[in-house]
Amino acid sequence: MFVKICGIKDLQTAEAVIRLGGDCIGFVAHKNSKRYISPDEAEKIVSAVKGRILTAAVGVTSNECADYGFCDYVQAEDANTSDNCILSGHTEPAGVFRYFLYDKSRGSGERAQYPAWVDGYKDRLILAGGLNPDNVAEIVMTYKPFGVDVSSGVETDGKKDLDKIERFIKEAKSYEKR
Repeated sequence: MFVKICGIKDLQTAEAVIRLGGDCIGFVAHKNSKRYISPDEAEKIVSAVKGRILTAAVGVTSNECADYGFCDYVQAEDANTSDNCILSGHTEPAGVFRYFLYDKSRGSGERAQYPAWVDGYKDRLILAGGLNPDNVAEIVMTYKPFGVDVSSGVETDGKKDLDKIERFIKEAKSYEKR
């Protein structure tokens, strides 16, 4: 199970995600987000963790991610032009993309209802939206996606909570052992 922890803003949290078994960390490139991190700060983190975890620049559009070219992936609603993209959205995808991240909540943290058509993308589907340590195992068992993505579901008072991150990763990956 591929687990992406998004909204990373500091090296300490990135290192914890690596230690706890996460597969990818995401940096929010959208300047209006409370999780925004500048390209310079994100690049410092990527330099320190390169080769130990995958990294993704996350924006509403791929243009927002242009200054984050040091990341392994670009995640955006229009990121459907290359093999290193994570196309995100809530409608059935088209075009060329490596992974499809379904998130109808669009960063609100509300629990998404997943439509039946997501079944057709299981081998490259990453589910997001309202996931947290208490519900991720159920979502993984029900939908059997390639991966899951979380941001606000592992926060307390707007900050990444290492205990929640640990529980989330453990619960998400527990499906593999069943």
